[in-house]
Amino acid sequence: MKKLMLITALSLTVPFAYAEQQYSEPPAVSAPAASAPAASSAGFAQIDTDQDGMISKQEASSFSAVEIIFDDADANKDGALDANEFSQTQR
Repeated sequence: MKKLMLITALSLTVPFAYAEQQYSEPPAVSAPAASAPAASSAGFAQIDTDQDGMISKQEASSFSAVEIIFDDADANKDGALDANEFSQTQR
């Protein structure tokens, strides 16, 4: 009976150990698709939904990460982030 339990336990754990070994290494990373400034401006354009060149607090509220840093990133305290203020948050 002990042999049967041991065989059953091993037969259940071996496939998981193999799967973990097979997928434990991260995939190789290729060159980035876009440079950091290009990615930053693309992100800015996505958040600036009215395309006025500024991210308002209302627009930022749709993106929790931007909403969290909004007040600190608003260097001139005008209630909006311009492209320069936004790019400073990406560093």
